[in-house]
Amino acid sequence: MPKFLLIALNGPTSGEGDEVEYNKWYDEVHAADLMKVKGAVSVRRFKTEAQNRIDKPYVSITEVEGESAAEIMKELAEKASDFSDKIDRSNSIFLLAKEVTKAG
Repeated sequence: MPKFLLIALNGPTSGEGDEVEYNKWYDEVHAADLMKVKGAVSVRRFKTEAQNRIDKPYVSITEVEGESAAEIMKELAEKASDFSDKIDRSNSIFLLAKEVTKAG
């Protein structure tokens, strides 16, 4: 079965205490929702230490096995699209990438 990575680069809104609430939501709610996606294998989060042209404080990587990107996107919309108001969605980036395998 094809393997995919969902990579999200984002961060909290800028109010007092927003980063604490953002991290709590991501760890306690959103990561669990991502794991409900059919074929989800893992969810890992990272704090940005260095960057080049992308100014995002957090990176999330979700590994998913699925038949197609369309199937995974449908699952994400159904199971992991309830976002906290503490995530700065105006500035978020995500991509879904399919693993490249050697032919033959």
